[in-house]
Amino acid sequence: MSLGYLLASLPMLAPERAPQITRDAFISSCESMLSARDAAAVTLLVMGDDAASDHPYVQQWRALEAAIAGAVGQRRLAKRGGNIGNYTAPETSACPVWLLRAVASAFESSADPLAREEALMRIYWSAADELAGFDPMSKGQIFAYAVRLRLALHKAARDAAVGAERLEAALPTQTL
Repeated sequence: MSLGYLLASLPMLAPERAPQITRDAFISSCESMLSARDAAAVTLLVMGDDAASDHPYVQQWRALEAAIAGAVGQRRLAKRGGNIGNYTAPETSACPVWLLRAVASAFESSADPLAREEALMRIYWSAADELAGFDPMSKGQIFAYAVRLRLALHKAARDAAVGAERLEAALPTQTL
């Protein structure tokens, strides 16, 4: 089977809806169609695993992801007055200007934390697309799909009831 067949067989992913493929099904498809090295890279990307990898796409993605996280950290730090104990936000010099602007826009456009998180998720989504390149039939598209699938699965796993329970557990109890 070919890379083209694999790409054509994957269901479309969209940030606003739950994915129509499971993580395990995607990994299994990739293992049967890609080299062992590329399949291992896909697994690391879709699982969000921080294991060391010498795969070029994984290294590029991690560097880009760290740069975005650094830009987000700087924005959050600035929003809180620039002082949170000994925390120092990471350097963002490796972050492309368009991503820095997108992060700034996400923080300036809404005071709603959920809307801001949605905007940040779309930034990561766009960054994965950017890193994949222009060839729609390249291996980069498979790696970007792995990142986008991880993002979509994370979003689909959000549950308002679970969030409310966690908030309730985190708030101090009042005794009268």
